[in-house]
Amino acid sequence: MHSTVFVQGQFQHAGSSTLYAAMAEISPQGMLHIRAADNNALDNNVLLAQAAPADYRFGSAVPGLAVELRLRDGAVFVPNDTRYRWPQSGKHRNLAERLESHKLSIVAAVLLSPLLLWWIIVDLMPMAASAAVPLVPDSVKQQMGRQTFYSLQKTTLEPTELPAEQQALVRYHWQMALNQLSLEQRQYKLHLFKSDFFGANAFALPDGTVVITDQLVSLLKDNPDAILAVLLHEIGHVEGQHSVRLIAQSLGATLVFGIVFGNPEGVADLLLGSGSVLLQNAFSRDMEREADQFAIAKLTALGKSPQAFADAMSALLASHGDDGEQSSALLKYLSTHPDTRERIEQATAK
Repeated sequence: MHSTVFVQGQFQHAGSSTLYAAMAEISPQGMLHIRAADNNALDNNVLLAQAAPADYRFGSAVPGLAVELRLRDGAVFVPNDTRYRWPQSGKHRNLAERLESHKLSIVAAVLLSPLLLWWIIVDLMPMAASAAVPLVPDSVKQQMGRQTFYSLQKTTLEPTELPAEQQALVRYHWQMALNQLSLEQRQYKLHLFKSDFFGANAFALPDGTVVITDQLVSLLKDNPDAILAVLLHEIGHVEGQHSVRLIAQSLGATLVFGIVFGNPEGVADLLLGSGSVLLQNAFSRDMEREADQFAIAKLTALGKSPQAFADAMSALLASHGDDGEQSSALLKYLSTHPDTRERIEQATAK
């Protein structure tokens, strides 16, 4: 138990700007009495305030600043000695102050904070996103898919120009795969479009909508199994709920950056528009590998060779040439896929 504490300082009533020279007294039981004090002596005079332990609290200890004592009604007592620390304030407050004034602790915090932020975005957010996916209602996924598909149709997709026979062949292999693999018929919808924006490409939306472009079908027209391999890859994205996981991760990253940086618009736009995308790409490459493995496994289940997937990747590689930087930039679905040569090697190794 502490002995009675006497502290000289300045007292200010709630809602008043007048300061009084005062003496604060805290008994061993925690009762507080604040009395006006003569500037030239320690004589106690008029009682300015009194409070039980539950009716006052101590401020935070900051190096170089006095620790104020604040009453429930808003009145404040501030010690004259900026170095004085109230014995009743607790060891944890003193520990916090020591850490704040310790140079090594400050340096460690500066160095470790970015690493912690990186770990949250790269490791924790993907795990949290995966855990959150089962909580997303199917109605939300359907709405996300419909809205995205509508926007794409208005901006980047044009009606297919493929011959009817070629379209029918693609749909035949698609339907055959759905039937033999016991995939939900109503969930998956195949669409063929021409797209100068996407070029030779295919993609899947959260509601099971799968789009393949005329350019990709034309590129692989002599290898129906390669087209099927690409479509199975896109089904793998839907089965893995990759779109929803990416959105959950993006929302989590937005929340983290908002908390860390106080949501200043300039910093948030910069980070979420560039750095966050780079971090998401690492997550997307993992998803692409999952979809690749799904496609290869389903090709095998259909009695087809995984070589069909390698043939699709090889055709894409050949269509863009083998000229270093251009090839590296173009041969990634939406700039997030793993290196195409790596994917070919994985398929042929099966």
